[in-house]
Order: sequence, then C-alpha cells, then structure tokens
Amino acid sequence: MTAARLQRWALTLSAYSFNIEYVRTDQNVADALSRMIASYKEIKQEEKEDCPEQTYLHFASEALLLDYKILKTETRKDPLLSRVISYLRDGWPTTLEIKELQPYYNRKNELYVELGCIMWGHRVVIPSNCRDKVLDELHDSHMGVVKTKSIARSYVWWPGIDEAVEGRCRACAVCAATAAAPPAHAPRPWPWPDRPWARLHLDFLGPIGGTTNLVIVDACSKWIEIVKMDRTTAGSVISKLREIFSRFGIPKQVVSDNGPPFSSEEFEKFLSDNGIQHIFSAPYHPASNGAAESAVKICKKIIKKAIVEKMDIDTALCRSLLVYRNTEHSATGESPAMLLMGRALRMRLDCLRPQRADVVRAAQERQQRAAGGATRALREGDEVYYRTYTPYQKWARGEVIQRLGETDYTIRGENGRLEHRHVDQIKNYHDCNLSVRYPCLIASDDRIATPLDGPGESAGSLPAGAGPGLSTGERRYPLRVRNKPKRYGIDID
Repeated sequence: MTAARLQRWALTLSAYSFNIEYVRTDQNVADALSRMIASYKEIKQEEKEDCPEQTYLHFASEALLLDYKILKTETRKDPLLSRVISYLRDGWPTTLEIKELQPYYNRKNELYVELGCIMWGHRVVIPSNCRDKVLDELHDSHMGVVKTKSIARSYVWWPGIDEAVEGRCRACAVCAATAAAPPAHAPRPWPWPDRPWARLHLDFLGPIGGTTNLVIVDACSKWIEIVKMDRTTAGSVISKLREIFSRFGIPKQVVSDNGPPFSSEEFEKFLSDNGIQHIFSAPYHPASNGAAESAVKICKKIIKKAIVEKMDIDTALCRSLLVYRNTEHSATGESPAMLLMGRALRMRLDCLRPQRADVVRAAQERQQRAAGGATRALREGDEVYYRTYTPYQKWARGEVIQRLGETDYTIRGENGRLEHRHVDQIKNYHDCNLSVRYPCLIASDDRIATPLDGPGESAGSLPAGAGPGLSTGERRYPLRVRNKPKRYGIDID
C-alpha cells in the first residue's frame, strides 16, 4: 500500500543489515534527497527503459510467471482498464454510465498506474485476457479454496476474483478425485416392522476366541440369535438359517452385507424359494446394517468378558442372552421375549418371587373359610333330588350319571332326560324328609298355590301326616292370598 518511492527505498535497504535509530529533525542535518549521486542524475532515459526500476510489480509478475510488459500490453487492449487508466490520469467523472466500472470507481483513491499497469496497493489488476492463466497459476499447487484465495489476495485483483477462484477450485478434476468424504449424513433409521420376525439383520462375528459365529437380530423385537459356524460357506449359512426358521418362522426380509456367502447364487435361490426379500447394505459402509453391527458388538463383549473370566464361551453366551432377551429394550420399551413370544422367560431370579399359584390358592382358601357352608360330594349311581325350575314342581327325582367337576354333576331324571346341576341344586334321596319330598309352592300376589307332586304319588294327594290338618285322601284346594300387597297406598291386582 506504500508509494513507489518508498518501495524503491525498501528494495535498496533490503541488501543491508542495519539498525534504525530515530533522530529529531533539529539534530538531523543530513538530507538524502539533496545529496543524490550526480552520476545517477545523468542516466539517460533509454537506459532507464532498458533496465527499469524494481518495484512490487516485478515481484508479482515473477510470482505469476507473467511479464509485466505483457500485462501492460493487455491492459491497454482491455476496454475497461484502458478507461480506468485515462480516468486515473485525467480524473474520474462524477457519474458512471458503465456498470462494469463501478468496482474500480469504488477504489479510485487507491488505484494508481505503475509502468503501464494498474495497481491496487500491492496487487496487480489483471486484464481479462490474462485471468485464466493467472487462475491456473494460483491453483497449480491444488490448494483449497481458502488458501488459493489467500494467495490471490497477495498478488492480484480484479472484480469477482473470489468467485472465479471458487469456480476454478471446484471444477478441478484432480482435487475432486482426491477430496475428502463429505460430512456424514444424518442417521436414517430403518422402518420399524409391524410384527415380530418380519425383517432379520445378519452378520458374522469373528473369528474370536477360536470360533466364528453367525449373529441374527430381529428388527422388531430386538431378539438376538447367535450360532457357531464351522465354515462360513453359503451351504452352512443356509443350514443354520433353516434350523432357526423352523423354530421362529420364515421372515419377509433379510438384510446382510455383500460377503461371499450372502451374495452367492445358492443363498439367493434359498431365499427366493422361501419368499424372502434380500436387501444388501452399501459396500464398505457397516452403518447401513447398524442393527446387525450392534448385535455383533453385544456378543463380542460377552465373549471377551468370558475369556477374561476363563469361562466357557457357550455358557456365557447362553446366560447373557437369556438376561438380554428378558430385559426391557430402550428402543421398544418392551423385552425382546415379550414382543416375540408374548411372555417373559423364566430365570433364576424368578425363584425370589412368590409363586402366583400359591398366592391364588391361599386367597381361595380364605374365601372358602369366610363363606362357610358344608362340603358335600356325590358318587355316580346315587339317587338324588334335583331342582327342576318349573312352575308346578320344584324338586324331581333322578340319578347321578357323571361328575363333571368339584361341584358339578350330570343327572338323569325319571323321564330319561340328562340335566346339568350344581351340588347346591342337588339333595341326597336318603337325607330328604317329608317337607323336602312334598313341598307346596305358595304363590305371591294373586297367584294360585298348587300342591306339588311327591315322589311316587299322584298330583294333589298326600299321605297321612304329610301336612297340618290333612289326612289321607284329602285334597288341598287352591288358595288365594288374603292380604294383597300394597305399594304407595294402592292395591295391586
């Protein structure tokens, strides 16, 4: 940003090692400008043109591999820059008719002409015909956008140089071929299946601990299955999957990587024969099959801990997976066992809980003791009386045919019809007295009280002493209720 004369002084002093000391003006009698070498003043003008003075323009042109003479010639040919030079010499107008000159007009107090080239401070204003070559030179080292802009700001300028540098860096095929990966995409979870065992994620674990395992996880219930593999061929994988499918059923989809067992024709035929859709994850991108990778991580930790504890790996896997399957999962809020099998798996910790059957049995015993009553039981072939629930007969004679439960029986009546009755609806034939064998049903309100038929007698006849005031052969005629019920002071007919 300094003037050309100060630049020349700086170039002259750059060849020396010196210390700068400040001397006040009243004590400084030396005047370098008035004591210039006489021979220097007598240098001819043609010699000056042959050996031009060294300015910052020379450093910029040498860094860009452009001769300042070429820049001078192209600047004169450029229609905009030629106008800028004339304005710098003759003065700028108050208004501009050409919009392209506005960036130069905004910097009119900072622009100057140096050896026929326009300078903006320590930067050279490049004409339009030389800009492509300058851009190639700026990006020759294939630096990024920021560093290329930084280099450009140290040497050159023209309107829109930042956009031009960005476009050249982005269009560079070499930079694109060796560029770093873009920012990681936001995680996109797999759609949750509407039912368990609909989509399975497969992956291999190992070799670890001397074995290789096939890990299978259900996307819905998060149920994990791990199978030891002697070989990782397609036939071995199919054999293990067929065994697992026989227990849990055939899924709709299977997700795996692009490994040889999963991409083989034999495996594809097995899946197509069973109506299973095969989905491959992106190559070299394990996160696409994140469910399987997470299950592999869980099983790997179990195996490593078993190795540290010097415990059998199969035993450790079985114990740990039992607890895992019975534990509530953070994603579903339910345990894998509950979602897949509809019940919790019994563990050794269940021994700490009281048995539900014992609790229910104790409650039932308390209810029986509180209810009271007698305990009765009948045998097949016993003669009994059972309730008939007919308008004219309350009890009928029958025989126990079958015991249906603790309190239920099948009764065959005298008419040969089978009836199902509770023990409370049954009386033993030998325990019945006359009042039970020959009851009379007295109707309420205005209904008729009709004698019931006793066992073995005709309707209406009772033996001697069967009732108060009745003798053998007497008939009990229908009676009416003398006092009719009243409600709200009104007789009810």
